[in-house]
Amino acid sequence: MSRLSRKVKRLQRKNSQSHIFLLFLFLLFVGGLAFVARIYALAPVKIVDASMTPKFKEQSTHWMCKLPQCLTQIKDQDIVWLSLKSGETMVRRVLAMPGDSIEITDKGRVRTPHRNFKWKGEDAFIQSQTIYVPKAGDTLYFDKLNDVEQDYILAYLHTHGEKIAVKSTLWQGDREINIDRVGATKIANRQVSLKEIDFLPWQDRYLIELQIRQAEPGNAPIKIKRELFRLKPAKLELTPPPTSSADSTVGDSIKTDSIKVAHVDSNKTAKADTTQKDTTKKDSAVAAPAKQAPAKEEPEQFLDEPLNKIVIEEDCYYMTCIKGSSCPDSRELGYFTHNDFIGRYLEWPDRFQNRIIVPAKKILDKSIEYILSLLAPEEDSEENTSEDETKSDSTK
Repeated sequence: MSRLSRKVKRLQRKNSQSHIFLLFLFLLFVGGLAFVARIYALAPVKIVDASMTPKFKEQSTHWMCKLPQCLTQIKDQDIVWLSLKSGETMVRRVLAMPGDSIEITDKGRVRTPHRNFKWKGEDAFIQSQTIYVPKAGDTLYFDKLNDVEQDYILAYLHTHGEKIAVKSTLWQGDREINIDRVGATKIANRQVSLKEIDFLPWQDRYLIELQIRQAEPGNAPIKIKRELFRLKPAKLELTPPPTSSADSTVGDSIKTDSIKVAHVDSNKTAKADTTQKDTTKKDSAVAAPAKQAPAKEEPEQFLDEPLNKIVIEEDCYYMTCIKGSSCPDSRELGYFTHNDFIGRYLEWPDRFQNRIIVPAKKILDKSIEYILSLLAPEEDSEENTSEDETKSDSTK
């Protein structure tokens, strides 16, 4: 009897309004917690291309952790969700950590302090290069960097708001030659412009150097050297001061004399002509400064002090695709910092899906197919029976 009474009380408690209200509050708390986690902690990211194959398939969705604890523990080989200055996002893998030196050959061989491997499809490095990935506090000297590192440092300074300018010179060994020689070279069947030589990628400059090397006599190597400068602050355009009454009087007299000269009769005497010519010369001498165009400023006038010593303020990372061909990453965009990180890839959701959800779905599909196979013969027998009855009725 006591057991029955306890069971009755338990049922009454479950069906009571207070129990239903507490259950509603619990579900509301769980839903709110899931919503907060979705907004601030986790985010599903869809891989829209094949740049991360074979690890991530095209059009597949994976979960990223956006918490600071996840972003401060980035290590080698981690998959990171990145943001670009254009507002776009992409998913890339960490190839090198701050302070690492990596070597990428023209054959696609990659050597890092952590591992060596063959990068399939790598097509950006047409010349073997060694790259140092700077860390916070490093001091770099621009003239000591190779062409690839100079490109990356220029991108780093640009993203950090530095106003800089580049000046290129052409050298054959220790002898400087005219930079106009670059205008006779071609890239992709088009003529190279001197206006773009300062910021061409290192691959294009390497091809230009090869073309000049083949055309110039001598055995000395050809090299395009670059110098880095800070830009002067922008000048403010002030309105010209108002002219004085004396200036206006002179201007009026110039106008009057010029009008008189314009209406002089050509039949005047030679003396009058001589007087008019002298007057015209004087008037033109006075009016010439007013008509003279302002002198054009040379590009060097905008350059401030040279910038050779560069102090790195943030840790830098070298981020790459898994697939090497036709994929934008650090090879093209330069170094990435923590400010570019949005999230880090979580493996356990994919493991849970692959180990539990996918097998459970397969078992469910097989069960449904088995049940349908059991029901199919009965339906066939019923159809056959109905057909036999129809035949017998027609025979009768």
